[in-house]
Amino acid sequence: MRTTRGLVAGLALAASAVCLGEPAQAMDDQAVWWRFDGFVEKRLTSVAPATEWLGTAWIGNDAYKLRLFNGGVIDDSGHIDNEGGTKGIDNRFLVSRLISDYWDAKAGVQLSIFDQGVTRSAFVGGVEGLAPYGVRVDALLGVSQTGVFSARLEASYDILLSQKLIAQPRVEAMLASKDDSAIQLGGGLARYEVGLRLRYEFAKEFAPYVGVSFEQFTGNTASLVAAEGGPTSNLRALVGVKVWF
Repeated sequence: MRTTRGLVAGLALAASAVCLGEPAQAMDDQAVWWRFDGFVEKRLTSVAPATEWLGTAWIGNDAYKLRLFNGGVIDDSGHIDNEGGTKGIDNRFLVSRLISDYWDAKAGVQLSIFDQGVTRSAFVGGVEGLAPYGVRVDALLGVSQTGVFSARLEASYDILLSQKLIAQPRVEAMLASKDDSAIQLGGGLARYEVGLRLRYEFAKEFAPYVGVSFEQFTGNTASLVAAEGGPTSNLRALVGVKVWF
């Protein structure tokens, strides 16, 4: 109950920040800009080889932005990898507002397509920005059509080994308020993943990389994944390319 109340309060706070918060006063340039960031990577593993992609785009000014997100995982047999119900093919449509020099609050909707054509829609809200020491953080709360409250956290940090060679440790985790067995999602801490990617920036806009990641399903999610014959943990080698323009 406390978890559910906390998630409801977090969603309300994020929406209020977008709608009512005062934008940072340091930026006065209201010119309209746009940007696209994305990556495609191959997961090399004998257990569950797959391809993951992610594309994010925004258009707006210093204070307000419209943000679009599309990402997902397809295994080598052509099926959507639900990742324990924590990832389908996710599509998000968000409006964000600058709330400090390095942080945006955002709110909007998400539509996710899982394996076997199962879909979930949700209201989502959260914050993203730059924490102390250059840690990039993206925190998102949501409530789906089935009444599942969720909290998702992603954090990464760039370590410059040279002007072009960059190591990036990354962690992500998701919690859910209750089970949604149709997509193999269990209540509590559902999944976490830690990884390290090493990229070489031939140009700022183009950087191939290699890496390794470890994924673990926990609690009820692990039980639901195992019941479907899937592995509850995965150690993977990664090969991919990161772009922006």
